[in-house]
Amino acid sequence: MIAGGGGFLGAATARLMASGGWKVVTLGLGAPQGAFVREGNVHHAEGLIQRQLFHAAMADHGKPDVIIHAAGGASVGRSWDDPRGDFNLSVGSTVEILDFIREEAPEARLVLVSSAAVYGNQGKDRLSETDPCEAMSPYGLHKHVCEELVTGEARMNGLDVSIVRLFSIFGEGLRKQLLWDIMRRVSADPETTLDLWGSGEETRDFVHVDDAAAILAMLSAKPGGEGTVRLFNGGSGTAISVRELASMLVKAAGYDTPLSFNGKARSGDPVHLVADATHLRSDLGFSPKVSIEAGLKRYADWFKTQQS
Repeated sequence: MIAGGGGFLGAATARLMASGGWKVVTLGLGAPQGAFVREGNVHHAEGLIQRQLFHAAMADHGKPDVIIHAAGGASVGRSWDDPRGDFNLSVGSTVEILDFIREEAPEARLVLVSSAAVYGNQGKDRLSETDPCEAMSPYGLHKHVCEELVTGEARMNGLDVSIVRLFSIFGEGLRKQLLWDIMRRVSADPETTLDLWGSGEETRDFVHVDDAAAILAMLSAKPGGEGTVRLFNGGSGTAISVRELASMLVKAAGYDTPLSFNGKARSGDPVHLVADATHLRSDLGFSPKVSIEAGLKRYADWFKTQQS
């Protein structure tokens, strides 16, 4: 079962796992799109992420072996505008899923999609799983609360838990955040200087959505054991500055638009957010298959298809 299976990451994960032979049930508002949904091994339960929806899905499709929790808040900015709403989306849905597991599927394994936003602004070039959580936004704080809830469930009731703190996920289909904003503005006016937030020297760790989905699929296929909590950074370990990223995307789209940066930091935005991915590589054998160059070209090409 994939909570949030119609979202950007959830749909990519459903697509990958279905192609690998899993029977996939997605839950949430909006079904994943594409021909793969009609192949017979992807099913959808429409509704809010509440335990009643999981009960209904189980009645139709049986008890889950694995639940991937990819639902919840998905925007730092929106969490500032509506912190209560973000809390309900992230923490509320986690409580509902844990209640369902406790009541009906105690042998299921749980994979929780968390975020590097839990770390806050630590000023380090690389962040490891042992670094403290010092979230700078309601979004990051709520993700950390979710981590604590599932960790408590493992400790008290023996739940097998894997937590993935994803870094900057991108790819075709993403209609928000930095890359979408750059493409939207540059395609509308390629001759005018593109003004962006920050200094341009901020660094991020970009991971293509196909690679992020692969991490979730690998964790789903590899049990950790009763009462265990496995924690992974979901990143490539490769840093790229915002200036370099923006320049590469503009060029991949075929433009020569000049860039400028306003030197202002937005609330909740750390200077550096790059993973130490040692644990992910050594424990799961993961290495990203989509390079940043290839991923940006694919994104630029996809964006152009959305403008016609």
